[in-house]
Amino acid sequence: MTQHAKFNVRQFGFLLFLMLPAVILLAVTIIGPLLNAISVSFQDYSLLSSEHKWNNFQNYIDILKSEDFYHSFGITLTYVFFAVGLDLLLGLGMALLLNQQIKFRTFFRSIVMIPWAIPTIVTALIFLWIYQPDFGVLNYALKSIGLIENNITWLSSFDFALGAIIAVAVFRQTPLVAVMLLAGMQNISRSLYEAAKIDGSGPFRILTSITIPLLKPVITSVTLMMIVQNFQMFTLFYTLTGGGPADATKSLAILTYEVAFERYDLGKGSAIGVIWLIVLLSFSVLFTRLMNRESHR
Repeated sequence: MTQHAKFNVRQFGFLLFLMLPAVILLAVTIIGPLLNAISVSFQDYSLLSSEHKWNNFQNYIDILKSEDFYHSFGITLTYVFFAVGLDLLLGLGMALLLNQQIKFRTFFRSIVMIPWAIPTIVTALIFLWIYQPDFGVLNYALKSIGLIENNITWLSSFDFALGAIIAVAVFRQTPLVAVMLLAGMQNISRSLYEAAKIDGSGPFRILTSITIPLLKPVITSVTLMMIVQNFQMFTLFYTLTGGGPADATKSLAILTYEVAFERYDLGKGSAIGVIWLIVLLSFSVLFTRLMNRESHR
């Protein structure tokens, strides 16, 4: 073995040594629990019994025949669609505004992340008071300007509960989307905008022909991140409504918790989690491939 080869082996060994703590941490916190959850999903695993029997695919069969699962899956898809869509639209608008030469731009850029920096549970508790039907500021404000006559029970209403949760999610997540899109805009050459203005292009034409096309990689990454994050949202649903009223906000996260820790059926709860994981992984792969195909056209 040559001296150069020995040196490369030493480098590789040192690299493995440096990576070892991270690999161990990853195995203990993610890979291990994931493999255990997959194993449990194939068992009759009740928290009320010490006997755990292997039942092959029975948990998955029961779940895929369950109306609760499809109802919760539909609620989750609805929530993700509107939350992520509004995050992107409002985030893009906020980023465009913060990218302009406006007064106190630096100040606004520094405070825009405050809603996202607040922990989700704290945000949920704040909005519990805002949505409070008798003394909440939202009903008071709407009655003051004449939009409503009677107080609305935002979180106890079948018609308004899911929308109320979406509003809280958008309030918290939009600043992060705006900052990420703003960072992408900073990398677009100013000369492109100046040339477009010289050619007589208006703001809308500049937005659709320059800004959005050049932001596609950032938009793709942000969209995928927001979809994954919102698909597994638990804190807002559990704190604000607990899945009610009448299961109007029972998302997959709430259903998984209910099955595993309220019905004590950890096997079926794990199976829901595995199906959930497969859906997210499949969507992520398909979405990424689709966006890559579009960017190469």
